[in-house]
Amino acid sequence: MSDFSALKFLMIKSQPRAVGASFEATGALKVIIQSAHIDGADVWWQRPPSPFVSIRVNDTRTTTDMQAETYDPSWIRQTFFLLVKSPMETVQLKVYDHHEYRKHGLLGATSFDMNRLSANGMALDAQLPLLKEKKRKGDLLCSLFYYPISISPEKETGVGIVRLIVHRAEDLLPSDGSSRNLNIKPKAKIRLDWDGPTIHATPRRRILENRSAVWESQHEFLCFDKCACVVYVDVSDPALGHVSLSLPDLIEATTTKRGPWPLSGSASGKLFASAEWRPLNLEANT
Repeated sequence: MSDFSALKFLMIKSQPRAVGASFEATGALKVIIQSAHIDGADVWWQRPPSPFVSIRVNDTRTTTDMQAETYDPSWIRQTFFLLVKSPMETVQLKVYDHHEYRKHGLLGATSFDMNRLSANGMALDAQLPLLKEKKRKGDLLCSLFYYPISISPEKETGVGIVRLIVHRAEDLLPSDGSSRNLNIKPKAKIRLDWDGPTIHATPRRRILENRSAVWESQHEFLCFDKCACVVYVDVSDPALGHVSLSLPDLIEATTTKRGPWPLSGSASGKLFASAEWRPLNLEANT
């Protein structure tokens, strides 16, 4: 699918934990929610539902757009990418009736076990029964594709999974170099666009006597253009500095053990961060 304006993807949900020695994600799952048929109401005067689909793999969840008042919604131009920790995951899919001012109503639920994917890692036009209280309430049509991490890809596509680790920041001082207000607990926030949303925030850590904050916080995300990717890191609460890092530079610096990175807006602050890359056999316009 080439329309990336309709593309959505998710990262593995990060939790404070010790940094592991390897990637959590084993690959990416592409889900295309195509359409659904929902059985009509028992009473003629009840309005048609306004359906949307919730997609969940473990603790990672996303939703489609809502389709207003229809028993036959279509989402054919919506594509989702989710990082998965195992090729044996179960994808949970639930169709809800959207309500503006009260709880969304469940129309039906279904699931798809990834071990049902074909030998080439795909399931085209899978028609899944929607169940509610053990009764069939309709059907959901979707296609699924699994792209595992490839140590030796057929060719470098620039698409892969990034494991980013924010280790620590040192010499944290305001831009004027004063040592006031050091009784704080800063955190680091990660973005992939200058004005984009935060994709990961470290836990707050109290500044130590040597004016450093130690996080050792990791996050994995799917990247569709390795060469163009820039990682923005803000050390804040209050603002203590920021830095923008080219992903290829950060990966190379991790390999050659270069660093740290000076923080703009800080008199002498510097950030210690690293990144690893695992390619996928996936074209960016797939």
